[in-house]
Amino acid sequence: MIRPTMDSFSQLANILKELDGPEFDHIFWEPIADDEEAKIEFDKHIKTIDESQNWPVSLNWKKGKVLEDFTVFLFSRFQDVNVNVNKRPGDNETDIETILSEKAQPPFMLQTIGPRIICECKNKKTTSIDVGMVTKLAELIPRRGSKFGVFISIKGMGGYAWRYGEGKRKKIMYSTQLPIISFTVDELRVLRNGSNFYTMIREKYYSLVDEVDDETADIPNQQHYEYSKRLNEMIEHFRKCNLMVDEEAVAIKQRLISKYGPLE
Repeated sequence: MIRPTMDSFSQLANILKELDGPEFDHIFWEPIADDEEAKIEFDKHIKTIDESQNWPVSLNWKKGKVLEDFTVFLFSRFQDVNVNVNKRPGDNETDIETILSEKAQPPFMLQTIGPRIICECKNKKTTSIDVGMVTKLAELIPRRGSKFGVFISIKGMGGYAWRYGEGKRKKIMYSTQLPIISFTVDELRVLRNGSNFYTMIREKYYSLVDEVDDETADIPNQQHYEYSKRLNEMIEHFRKCNLMVDEEAVAIKQRLISKYGPLE
């Protein structure tokens, strides 16, 4: 029997470090686009979620369940993962708790996400994620031995800039370094065509970190403005003012997309 040495562990760490990029994310989260059975299941989940938006109030309990089922499906595609639903419903505990593999993790998964992800699902077509929901999840995350939170909902995060639900999650990130990211079901539809959920989590995280550190003035609109779109408008403005040539703008946009994801 060959006993592992410090050199072998160092080699493994170096290999995982080299795999810590979007081009290797398929190793850690199995894409849907090349899996016919997964595409069929994905379509069924999306169809049911869409239909549930017109269900009567008496079926609210079932509406939450269909979004939870979709979320479990997504998180279960991480390698060697354990996904639990409604860990302690009597205590208003988490909807979804994802315990990631301890066998082999790239640096971002190991150092930033941590051992488990706590996810709350909100299947409400008229209600966005508010301050109370963000506060509750922020309190729940460390109690469950986690340091990373995710919302999956229909309407997304309420508020904009440093206001309301959106502002609350930024203030929490600024004061405690506790990241809470948010996906709408519409954003996740791209997974059907080849996008990677793990990649999208990383993009959302970096967008949150950089937006919290951004000291420029808020844009005075009445809804949350995706940080990458805001930066893209700045690039276009600099180009129009002849402060940036076309080649510079294209290069910066490519780096922006690489870090934060597509600009659609």
